[in-house]
Amino acid sequence: MSNIDLSLQVDEDGFVCVVAPDTYRGFVDEDWALDDLLARFVEQMNRGSLFVAYPGPDNANSNLIVESESSPVQALREASGIVQVGAEGLWVTDYTQLSMAAQFADESPLAGYSQRLPAEPGMYRVTLREDAENDSTFLLTISLTSSDTVLEHLSVPWFD
Repeated sequence: MSNIDLSLQVDEDGFVCVVAPDTYRGFVDEDWALDDLLARFVEQMNRGSLFVAYPGPDNANSNLIVESESSPVQALREASGIVQVGAEGLWVTDYTQLSMAAQFADESPLAGYSQRLPAEPGMYRVTLREDAENDSTFLLTISLTSSDTVLEHLSVPWFD
């Protein structure tokens, strides 16, 4: 297993958010509703500028281990997306910052606490797995993939 030395957590709202700021377009409306925001997330995931999953409020602040290759750990659940990384890189941000970008057109999807992931420009498969053996542990795998890989999202993974 190849872990990347980053100390991350599921955000305080129970989301894992990975964004490519080069192409992310998060503005919805100054007066958005949750359904509008979730629809924007799905749209941006399908455009390849975002990966979001919702482990849920019971998993807020859980461990998030970033891997460059998938470990053999058994997963309780898994979600994947494809993100096109540009010159501005690939970042772990949070729901709060994405909701600010949804409300204000000039707001970035990144905040001072966002963490840059080691990803050069290219196409990446982002996979989030919940570790079946270690409570409150999630594995985030970021791996290069071919440019013809497509994953279509109909909703935010795990958001019931």
